[in-house]
Amino acid sequence: MLITLVIGLCALAFAQDKVTIVHWQHHYPAREAVVKQLITEFEQLHPNVTIDFQSIPYGEYFQKIGPSLEAGTGPDVFQLPGPQVYEFYARDQLTPVPDDVYTAAEIEADFVPWTVELLKQDGGYVGLPTDVQLFLLFYNDALFEAAGLDPTKDFASLDELEAAARQLTVKTGGRLSQAGISLTYSPYQWYWNYLTTLHDAGSVDEATLEVTYDDAAGIDFWRWFTGLITNDGVDDPEFLTGQDKFAVGLAAMDLHEFTYAGNLAQLNPDMTYSVHLPPPAPGRPEGTAGTHWAYVVSSQSDKATAAWEWVKFLTSEEAQRQWVADGGELPSRVALYDDAELRSDPNAAVALDAMSTAVPYDAIGWDDVYGIQQGIWENIVLRGDTVESAVAAGAAAEEALYQEKQR
Repeated sequence: MLITLVIGLCALAFAQDKVTIVHWQHHYPAREAVVKQLITEFEQLHPNVTIDFQSIPYGEYFQKIGPSLEAGTGPDVFQLPGPQVYEFYARDQLTPVPDDVYTAAEIEADFVPWTVELLKQDGGYVGLPTDVQLFLLFYNDALFEAAGLDPTKDFASLDELEAAARQLTVKTGGRLSQAGISLTYSPYQWYWNYLTTLHDAGSVDEATLEVTYDDAAGIDFWRWFTGLITNDGVDDPEFLTGQDKFAVGLAAMDLHEFTYAGNLAQLNPDMTYSVHLPPPAPGRPEGTAGTHWAYVVSSQSDKATAAWEWVKFLTSEEAQRQWVADGGELPSRVALYDDAELRSDPNAAVALDAMSTAVPYDAIGWDDVYGIQQGIWENIVLRGDTVESAVAAGAAAEEALYQEKQR
């Protein structure tokens, strides 16, 4: 069914002439399908507009987008991780949303604050959010019940979670046969979440470009987190190496983005699981971190108004219903948070409730920062470095990266 929006009913000025909007984003099958459906609807509403869409493999995406913008051959509309928006804006590669398309006041009224926080630069917005995710704790309910634990209960502290993880860990013949928590398959969700929520300033002080996780609280987190493997043995790098242990039913817990629910529906449709807010770090309030990408418009585009109208359409309330249903993301629009249809799934309701207190993962980068922080984890867990030395080296590398980006 066509999206019936005011934008689609108005005779927009840009639609009077033939317009082609070039749109790039990294490839993800479900999201590609949603974009193609929205293109069909938008082009039917605006017959003079053509969307030239390219879904580019993730491994090639950033290698293509940067050089193309530098060469002046880039797209009109493209997708960036929220934490990278500042970098592209600082290089004068993004154009703000014009007021005649969407005012700053309207954006702030329509979207959940944390989903647009990283998109505001110099008082204006240079992107609109998409692919919104939260880090949430997944329980395998059957494994909880088998261990005598209540799968409806949230953990109040990291200590409670650790104790349960030990109870949920099973060894057979002295070897791990069930992980209490899936950690080695994808550990980044843990350090992205807790390094962001550990301090009010997030993981990096924007004023000084210094990371915040190399203080006593940060060291304590890294020691606790890596100790789940090195001390407690709730997972093991040699147990089902490279396999998603939670999805195959051999791990009792996993911290993951909410979109993981869609993966589970495909990989293990018979699993009964529940979604929970992860416990706070000591002395910190309840809440979780989230990530999102953003649709942005190139400063080189000669059809910026038309491009922004397309982005506004992509992130509209009705479009977000499609993103939620078919793209595996959470809505960023305030109007959808009390939606009865979305809340009919108890796990989705947990995620929607968590949106109000979430904060954005705020590192100034994406894959480059991931590589440094993943290196901290690997140096401790796989190479046996001390927590202090690994964190100090990682913090220094991350701060050097930020200084280089400022040049």
